[in-house]
Amino acid sequence: MYKKNQRSEQPLLLSDVHALPERSLKYLHNSWADTFRREIFLRIPEEKFRVLYDPDPSRPNIPVNVLIGLEIIKENRGWSDEELYEHFLFDLQVRYALCCDTFGEGDFDLRTLYYFRKRVSQHALNTGENLFKDVFETVTDEQIQKLGLKTDQQRMDSTQLLSNIADLSRLELLIGAIQRLHRVITEAEKGLYAERIAPYIKERAGQYTYRIKGKQAVWVEIEKVGVVLHDLLQKLFEAYHDHEVYQVAQRFFDENFKLIASEVKAKTNNEIQSGCLQSLDDLEASYRSKGNQANKGYVGNLTETCNPANPVQLVIHTQTKENRVADTQLMMEALPELKERTNLNKMVSDGGYVSEQIDQFMRTYDVEHITTSLTGTLPDHQAGKLAFSDFVVDLDQNGIVTHAVCPAGQSAAISSSSSGKSFKLTFASAFCQECTFFQNHQCPVKSRKKNSLFTINLPKDRANSSQRRRHFESCKQEARNLRPAVEATVFQVKHKLRGGKLRVRGLFPVTRVFTCMTMATNLRRINRYLNDSQRGKFTSRKGRESFFVRFYDMFKTFFRQFGQFLFASGTCFIC
Repeated sequence: MYKKNQRSEQPLLLSDVHALPERSLKYLHNSWADTFRREIFLRIPEEKFRVLYDPDPSRPNIPVNVLIGLEIIKENRGWSDEELYEHFLFDLQVRYALCCDTFGEGDFDLRTLYYFRKRVSQHALNTGENLFKDVFETVTDEQIQKLGLKTDQQRMDSTQLLSNIADLSRLELLIGAIQRLHRVITEAEKGLYAERIAPYIKERAGQYTYRIKGKQAVWVEIEKVGVVLHDLLQKLFEAYHDHEVYQVAQRFFDENFKLIASEVKAKTNNEIQSGCLQSLDDLEASYRSKGNQANKGYVGNLTETCNPANPVQLVIHTQTKENRVADTQLMMEALPELKERTNLNKMVSDGGYVSEQIDQFMRTYDVEHITTSLTGTLPDHQAGKLAFSDFVVDLDQNGIVTHAVCPAGQSAAISSSSSGKSFKLTFASAFCQECTFFQNHQCPVKSRKKNSLFTINLPKDRANSSQRRRHFESCKQEARNLRPAVEATVFQVKHKLRGGKLRVRGLFPVTRVFTCMTMATNLRRINRYLNDSQRGKFTSRKGRESFFVRFYDMFKTFFRQFGQFLFASGTCFIC
């Protein structure tokens, strides 16, 4: 039965916190725990989790905001579940952050946290509703409103999130699939297939593959073991086709092997897709090679505020997908929600978020997109030649050219081609004949002798890409000033991970952890801001003022003494 946590609204008058000495109590109120209590814990929307509990009268639940708060604290401190539970039992700072001011209050077993995660995950699987995302958005929106932050300018970046899986070869995964099938079949079936599978169940998969040397030998062994797996899958289909272990083994076989005239052949590396099975324990992790480094897991995408007028920047949106999902797809999924939640009108990103579809999205939602780089080839400006990007072209929300001006300042008459795939720009012949660019054969505009017109055909895709290039050149310095800090944000979110690897497997657990890591990052930023301990551009104003005051006083004293010395010696620079 669901019950709201009333204790957070009515704290105890006498508690272990109030028994602290005044000095310790002051330190506690200036620590992260007090910021967490006010800025996160008291903002958690408990009512959203009512759907997880039985409506009939029964034993009340452990407070939802305590369980969620523990998840965020865990990612903030980089603890394991056992370490988190110990700190909850004996650490007064953690208990104060969760409004449990007295030891022994709100005690529960660690498995309660596991059951809670399972319920939230099952709810997301059944309904598609991510309750942790709702918590993040509610808490962050209230923080932004309280701090008075501007959300019109935002920046975005993605990062690889490694799943908690071993880096196994195809052969190791293949043998592991056979070993798992062997565990689930009956004793009678084990005796029936003992001769075929005996070589693969005596030792671990890594021990078996260690003795096989050379790529050719490994390839021969893969096809040999693939035949055994195919035979097992056929014979066990009727009794085990609904079993999870069987389905995983069947998926692995389908992704890594093919049948040619009823003969099992292993697929080459080029034939295997990036979404193929990377682990028998994580069925959603995918493979991606980025920056000459192989990654197995997921991709996390962050969006944070970046208006220079903000005293502190907060992450306001997170996404988690299989790591084979492109950055452009992540941005297209995030843009409608960001436009609805915030006052977004400018997005800053790197070149990975550039595409024609993104340009169309930006025009549709009236958002300016500036980037630090672009993909594709550079325009040819040899011998002073002009390119399409030198023309000023305005596009409407549908990508239709509405206005065009050449580099010499002449406006063009615009019409669509008969095929509808390009635009025809027509310029005044008298102006073009006297134009220096045309006379020096530097302009792409051509003279049509048949009708004495000066025209140029501009394909729709070139119209979009050329203006993207023109906009990039005019805004690249602004983008380079605004974007780099988001890479520091990615580091701050992931800095507690060992080797960049998470402690969980599966898309939703990774999403939950990534969301909590982001909320922990916002917590640290708000705590530094409220305690006037920020670094960099927004260093303590009090500290800056005191430095300049001391600097000014030092030189004022020096010049006063120096002037007294000159006066006493009779030296005068005026004479």
